[in-house]
Amino acid sequence: MSITKLKDRLKKNALKICEDFGEQSDERKSAVLFPNLKLSFHSETFSNINSNEEFLKRLNKSHSKAKGYKEMQSSNSSDALLMNIFAYPNILENKRLRNLLGVNQNECIEFGWNPVFENETRKTEIDMKIGSSIFEAKLTESNFTKKSQNIVLNYPNVVQVIDLAALYKGEDILYYQLIRNLLTAYKYNGNFNLIVDESRRDLIRAFKKVKVAIRTEELKNRFNFLTWQEITDTLENDLKQYITKKYF
Repeated sequence: MSITKLKDRLKKNALKICEDFGEQSDERKSAVLFPNLKLSFHSETFSNINSNEEFLKRLNKSHSKAKGYKEMQSSNSSDALLMNIFAYPNILENKRLRNLLGVNQNECIEFGWNPVFENETRKTEIDMKIGSSIFEAKLTESNFTKKSQNIVLNYPNVVQVIDLAALYKGEDILYYQLIRNLLTAYKYNGNFNLIVDESRRDLIRAFKKVKVAIRTEELKNRFNFLTWQEITDTLENDLKQYITKKYF
């Protein structure tokens, strides 16, 4: 499935949600913007977010291309999908989900976690952290971005951790977000998980290219990907039905 088809699927689902609630949507070329944040979330998730000060801060991220809107009002928001699932009340009581993720029930869920790197000129943001595991959420994003070699080589231990030779494109290095996440997992001795739609073979191929370039087997074993569909299959019926209706 192409990104265009994925966006069309998400738009169609979002328009139906607006229709069901009698709300007027703001339909753009590649996305639907929900008229209010509440429509972006499962009702129990939204209530839980509003009762958690740290979760609530995450909702304030402005949309980069739609003035007056929050990022999570977009039908394409991977952050909204991530929070719909992981800000749901008592989500880690779900044993099947914990086993899939490799996390424990009593671990803290953090959204928008900021690790600290020496000499870093731009703050790194991790989409989600559960215990020692970190997660990068992708939905309709086109790629993992690229950065100049000067930026990438400024990270401590990068050449010890990964063979960058196969990741160059001219003077730039591809898959910057994955490299940054890998270095975070290395520094904090944790695991990294990429979460993607199962149709995004392009992102999965990119992930595998980076994994091949990791220098040690031990670190490769801590660098994995999951699909949203795999995660959704573990959810209880009410949340599973909501995620399926809105995203699949």
